[in-house]
Amino acid sequence: MRNKDMAEETTELVQSFLGGDTQAFNRLVLLYQTKIYNLCLNYVKAPEEANDLAQDIFITAYRALPKLREQNKFGAWLYQIAVNHCRNRYKRLSRRGFFTNRSLDDPDTYLQVTGDESPETHLEKNDIIQSVRASIDALGGAEKEILILRDLQELSYDEISGILDIPLGTVKSKLNRARSSLKDRLKKIQHLL
Repeated sequence: MRNKDMAEETTELVQSFLGGDTQAFNRLVLLYQTKIYNLCLNYVKAPEEANDLAQDIFITAYRALPKLREQNKFGAWLYQIAVNHCRNRYKRLSRRGFFTNRSLDDPDTYLQVTGDESPETHLEKNDIIQSVRASIDALGGAEKEILILRDLQELSYDEISGILDIPLGTVKSKLNRARSSLKDRLKKIQHLL
């Protein structure tokens, strides 16, 4: 679905929900569940945690939707809720030592390689994926967040600016720094191999 079509459908569904059609929210969840789940997974790294987190995000959105002032900005609003929930859950899990107990080569990887490939090719690709994951995880909070929103979630610069409540120029400069930092980290890893 094109972004414009999705935006129009989203606005119609929000209006329907606010008009009393509770099923409209279920359709909103269907439109956004994959993106929100993937965002959660990029923060918490565990599918079960990501499912729980995504569910919490949609419950919060359901309860708060009547307070949404600009119905045509549902997507950005939902992402604001999601990013805040993800940050909070990440902090809570970090304090409990959740991430120190997980291995980078954990079989519950959320990036899966599929297709007809040799075991060697599969292992090489898996190593690359693990290196990229570790390098992204090592970025600073703001850099990591912008990189995830832009390059993994494929949000526009304007959407990211609205979600993080920072100027468009700041989004672009932080994304540039994040990409440079990631590139440098990956070069170092490549030289070590």
